[in-house]
Amino acid sequence: MLQVAVFVCVGWLLSVCLHEFGHAIVAYWGGDTSVKDKGYLTLNPLKYTDFNLSLVMPLIFLLLGGIPLPGAAVYIDHRRLRSRWWKSAVSAAGPFASILVAVLLTISFRFGSSLPLVEYRWIWPALAFLIYLEVYVVILNLLPIPGLDGYGIIDPWLPPEIQERSRKFGQYGIFVLFVLLWFVEPFNRLLGEGAFSISQMLGIPSQMVGMGYRLFNEWAKVLLVVAIVIAIAVRQLTKKPHEKWYEQGNGRIRGRKYEEAIAAFDQAIRVKSDFPEAWYMRGYALLQLQRYEDAIAAYDKAVEIKPEYWEAWYDRGIALEIVQRREDAIYSYEKAAQIKPDFHLAWYKLGVQLNHFQRYEEAIAAYDKAIEIQPYDANIWTDRSAALGYLKRYDDAIAAGEKAIKINPKLFFAWYNKACAYAELGNVELAMENLQMAAKLDAEKFKENAKKDPSFDSIRHHQAFSKLIGE
Repeated sequence: MLQVAVFVCVGWLLSVCLHEFGHAIVAYWGGDTSVKDKGYLTLNPLKYTDFNLSLVMPLIFLLLGGIPLPGAAVYIDHRRLRSRWWKSAVSAAGPFASILVAVLLTISFRFGSSLPLVEYRWIWPALAFLIYLEVYVVILNLLPIPGLDGYGIIDPWLPPEIQERSRKFGQYGIFVLFVLLWFVEPFNRLLGEGAFSISQMLGIPSQMVGMGYRLFNEWAKVLLVVAIVIAIAVRQLTKKPHEKWYEQGNGRIRGRKYEEAIAAFDQAIRVKSDFPEAWYMRGYALLQLQRYEDAIAAYDKAVEIKPEYWEAWYDRGIALEIVQRREDAIYSYEKAAQIKPDFHLAWYKLGVQLNHFQRYEEAIAAYDKAIEIQPYDANIWTDRSAALGYLKRYDDAIAAGEKAIKINPKLFFAWYNKACAYAELGNVELAMENLQMAAKLDAEKFKENAKKDPSFDSIRHHQAFSKLIGE
């Protein structure tokens, strides 16, 4: 029946929108306010990063065989999220939204299927099939495959080297999933049976799901053609030329094709020269290509057009820091922190640069602001420990180092800074104990630093120290 096919497709598109909105709203709460500027909080499907992957492709898979492959998530800038917990929460938010949709649909089915709506009796098998699809996609999305939300939940907690490898593989994850679903029958059957079992636990009869699937399939192919035509027409009619180029550039960024991304952003800028987001993303792509001066010039244009563009000020600071224009970097980080005072990384980076100029009191004040916002970043505590050591506040330096180690016991400089403080206090035993831990974590870095560090001048004559540095 045509009504069933239309009902399921419209319901599915709305649920995908809610899924993507779930990612965006949690990202916004977690610190990435750029999702608001990109329009992700409007529930407008045309504002998503990739309309084809987020909406059209899931619909096509659904129409081809009732397999609702999840669409691409909205573009989240994970650097701006306050912690690993927020990164995991952003990934979990999509499946949670799908679970919520399934629950609401189930309530509607349970209370509505008994109503004597004879002329609308097709709606109940349609609703049953839609609930099954929602359950199926939750199971699917929670699989620990790079590119899916299930992997995104655990990714922040994995070692950095595994994270880097998985990001390279992530763009192919959806294709691996497609192959598994279409060509590995036991895998597909396992997911399908799991979705059926959960649907039955929710009170949805399997016969009703089957009926909904059969009625849906009667018009699926015709609706597929109509949906594609409508999607292309809407895409062409609603997007302005500079927006199309901008979105194409974002797509190339996700695929790590930075040269192609720059070309797309250049096209957007040619159409609309006062487009700050295009200048900013152009700067981001140039930064990834290590073309730092060009990146700085792009960020300069972005903040010239939009002075309150804190993301551009922050990334400008990163590029300036890399080329060792540190005073300019301080200014950029100060601007970012002034505009976005709850962005802890701006305060942290500001502290690092102030520390470089031996402005230790100011650096500690910046670190304290960062810690106030994000108390569980071990790097901030470690650098704060170093600044306190330079001020000869050794007890405070040790306390800060202990905070860092409690958060991340594998942080080399947290142990090393504590050893420096203990050595300055004349506590040889604890200095050596911490030095041994630092050496276990990174022997080469330890030797490179300890051999010339004046903090250890008072203990260099000790046999244990000489043995540890290999002298």
